[in-house]
Amino acid sequence: MDEQTPNGPTPPPFAGPPAAPAGQPPVAAAFVAAAPRRSHRGLWWTLGIVAGVFILLGLCAIAAVSSFVGSGPSLASNGSVAVIYVNGEISGVSGSGLSGGSVTPEIVISQLKRAEQDDSVKAIILRIDSPGGTASASEEIAIEVARCTKPTIASIGDVGASGAYMIASQCDEIMSTNSSAVGSIGVIMEIGDYSGLAKKLGVKFIAIHEGEFKDAGSPWRGLTTTETAMLQADVRLTYDNFISIVAKGRKMPDAEVRKLATGWAWPGIKAKQLGLVDSIGNYTDAVTRAGELGKIEGEPTIVTYTDQSLGTLLQQITGLVDRLGAVGAQGPALTPSTPTIR
Repeated sequence: MDEQTPNGPTPPPFAGPPAAPAGQPPVAAAFVAAAPRRSHRGLWWTLGIVAGVFILLGLCAIAAVSSFVGSGPSLASNGSVAVIYVNGEISGVSGSGLSGGSVTPEIVISQLKRAEQDDSVKAIILRIDSPGGTASASEEIAIEVARCTKPTIASIGDVGASGAYMIASQCDEIMSTNSSAVGSIGVIMEIGDYSGLAKKLGVKFIAIHEGEFKDAGSPWRGLTTTETAMLQADVRLTYDNFISIVAKGRKMPDAEVRKLATGWAWPGIKAKQLGLVDSIGNYTDAVTRAGELGKIEGEPTIVTYTDQSLGTLLQQITGLVDRLGAVGAQGPALTPSTPTIR
């Protein structure tokens, strides 16, 4: 007699999976659960964080060591020439400083001051290879170069154009090769207009602002006639200032510089004929000339400076992170682009 339970008859005991037919391997039980798949996402995150910490510590160690390079006066007895590099685009921010792709006023000015304070340094070379950059950052460096009390010479490599030429013009002498690109005295402001594309895609962009011209330069609408005139006036002021700085540094009349301020960059050999370059030569020639200007007997010792202190390094890292975050979190800026001299 079957046993009864409150819910009905007791089910018969499980006898196991049915036997496989003769000559065939046994069939695995259907109820056996598949082994759960392990996720490695947490492991990769952990490894990434650990690697990032080690990289940061390594960079900090390099910064700590390199901060002592060239930080003190040279031990050379016959006098030294300080070489300061202006390589890459000139900008007021150091977001791309880790890749070495930008020149900031803080770095160059800091090195200029160290050269001025180093009693063994008798002359300064600005080794320039730059297409220019923002007007303000270029002017900051140019002002500091003009303040130097020691002889300064600009040695132009591939290119010393626009904002870079503004800086070079404040040196006592400018030297380039015959084929260096020199000059490009001019100002440009570029503003994109995506309104036509947005209309085709059916995309609308609404700017809520206070101030009549707060959204001037928005890429989602064209400039009004008034805004165009205002921005053109700003560019003209920057252009006139550029000409004035070059004229003062090169000791040339404003009118003469203005004739050359077409935005064109000339080969060094032509730039010399136009009065934008003093002599033709390479880096070695610039070192020799700097020694002469500094009244150094014999071959001068070269001194270079680094600006990779922990604070500067962390500032560069922070700037890079901020820029990467901005790429993912923000659309095009709603303010007009900064006047650029390049």
